[in-house]
Amino acid sequence: MINDQLRAWIEVQKFPRHSNDVFSFVLGSVLAWYATGAFHWGVFIAGLMAVFFMANGIYLTNEYQDYESDSRNSERIGGVNSGMGMDTTGGTRVLVNGRLNRRHVYLAGMAFFVLCIPLGLLIQFGFHTGPWTIPLGIVGLFFTYGYSNPPIKASYRGMGELFMMLGYAALVFTAYYIQSGPSWFPLVVCLPRILSVPALKLLRNIPDAAADSLAGKRTLVIMIGKARAGRLYVGLIAVSVATFIPAIVVTGSIFILLNIIPAYFLISSAIPIARGLWNETGPLSKSCRDGFKGLLLIPITLTLTFILNAVTGL
Repeated sequence: MINDQLRAWIEVQKFPRHSNDVFSFVLGSVLAWYATGAFHWGVFIAGLMAVFFMANGIYLTNEYQDYESDSRNSERIGGVNSGMGMDTTGGTRVLVNGRLNRRHVYLAGMAFFVLCIPLGLLIQFGFHTGPWTIPLGIVGLFFTYGYSNPPIKASYRGMGELFMMLGYAALVFTAYYIQSGPSWFPLVVCLPRILSVPALKLLRNIPDAAADSLAGKRTLVIMIGKARAGRLYVGLIAVSVATFIPAIVVTGSIFILLNIIPAYFLISSAIPIARGLWNETGPLSKSCRDGFKGLLLIPITLTLTFILNAVTGL
C-alpha cells in the first residue's frame, strides 16, 4: 500500500515533463554566460529549484482541476489504462484511478507554489539580481497558477496555449535576467522553443476534445475545431523551425547543425497532420511522440550549440 502510494506520488508529479522546464531554464542561463562571460552558480541553483517548484505546482493542481475531463476521456492516446508517456494525453490517471486523495494532491501543488516565494526573495535580496526579479517571479506564478486554476482557468477558456507560450518566454527571459540583466537576446534565440510549446499543447488537445467538451473545458481545439487546430499546428511548427535562423546568425557555428535533430522530429510530427490524419489514432500518436521529442531536444541542442561555440570558437 505504501509503495503504491509512493509510486503514485512520483507519477502525478510528471518528472519526465520537468525536463521541459529545466532545460529551458538551463538554456536561458547558458545564453547569459555566452553573452557576458559571467555565471553565478548560487543564482542558477536557487532559480532552478524555483522553476522545479513552480512546475510541480502547476502539474499537481492541473491534475486536480482536470479530474472531470480525465475521468471521461476514453479517447485519450495511450488508452484508459496506461499512465503518462511521451505520446499519451489526458493526464497521469493517478487521480482517476483513485490512487491518491484529490484534495491532498491539490494542497501539495499549492504548497509548491508557496515554496517559490522564499527562493524569489533569496535570489533578489540575497544575490542582488536586480529589481525585476520578484516581478518576473510573480509573472511566472501568474502563468503557471492561472493556467488551470480559478479565477483565470486559462486552459478552460481557450487561452491555455497562449499562457504556455508566454510562460516559457518569461522562463527563458528570467533565467537570463537573474544572471546578466534584461535583454531581448534570449527571447530571439529561444523562439523555436517558445513557439513549439503551444503547438504541441494544441496537438495533444485534439484527441481529448470530446472529454474536455463534456467536462465544460473549452480548449482552443474545441473553439476552432479539430481541422483548423491541425492546420494551426502545422503552421506553428513551420514558423518554429524557421526561427532557428537567429541562432545560426548569432553563432555562425558549425555546431548549429545539431539543431537539425529537433527540427527533423518537429517536421516529422507535422507531416501526418498536414496530410489530414489528425483524427486517426496511429498517426496522431506518432505525431505527439515525435513532437515531444523535438520539443525536448530544442533547448538541449541550442544549449550545446552555444557552449561548444564559446569553448571551441567553431
